[in-house]
Amino acid sequence: MASKEVIKKNQEAAISPFVVFQTPVAEIRDAVAANLGDSGMSATDFERIKIPAGGGTAWTLQTLDGEEMVKELAGIIVAWRDTRAYWSVPLEQSDGNMPPDCYSLDARTGSGKPGGDCHKCPFAQFGSDPKGEGQACKLVRQLFFVREENLLPEIVSLPASSVKPARQYFMRLASKAVPCYSLITKIGLEKTKNAQGIVYSRATFTSGGRLSPEQAARIKEYAAMLKPFLESAPSAPTAKDVQHGEGEII
Repeated sequence: MASKEVIKKNQEAAISPFVVFQTPVAEIRDAVAANLGDSGMSATDFERIKIPAGGGTAWTLQTLDGEEMVKELAGIIVAWRDTRAYWSVPLEQSDGNMPPDCYSLDARTGSGKPGGDCHKCPFAQFGSDPKGEGQACKLVRQLFFVREENLLPEIVSLPASSVKPARQYFMRLASKAVPCYSLITKIGLEKTKNAQGIVYSRATFTSGGRLSPEQAARIKEYAAMLKPFLESAPSAPTAKDVQHGEGEII
């Protein structure tokens, strides 16, 4: 039977390919300053990874060599936030890049029209969408996700149909006192359908191994370095972020 020391070494060996652990946080900060200058960086600049349309079970990633399809994402969730967005025009009639009429960075207070308290807004109530099933104001959870080959995070955008499994995963972590930034998370895709028979894709979440205390501390420092960039010029979702994953009432 393997000793705890051997198991720990094997886990750390599996995690070591992450370049974020091989580069001091100060060097990452300097690289951002050198490459982006006075304009700085905001969440708007990060690549987005979106749920595929039509029940697809592979993620599309943007790489230096073009698009790459993968069955599963593996990385570290360094931060996350729930957002809301409302379009007065049906999403099916938009080109996918239309900005929302009203947007909330924290899913609590909306800016725009109608704006105000999201919890009291009629467009955030179930049955308010044109079909009378879901919410007219779309809920999107943004995960700031660092994969092993990247020094900066990508945004994994989860529409309402994938927010519930994400919450359940976070609840499991909380019940074990495990912060989301202290382990590798694997995000897969499963094909399912709603009560009307519409097929769509839903995200799945599993653990890919715990970080060592030293690695978790490094990620916490890294997240603190990123925080000002994540909070400046907030990245509102586009219609494309919520169109493809819709299909389930939660």
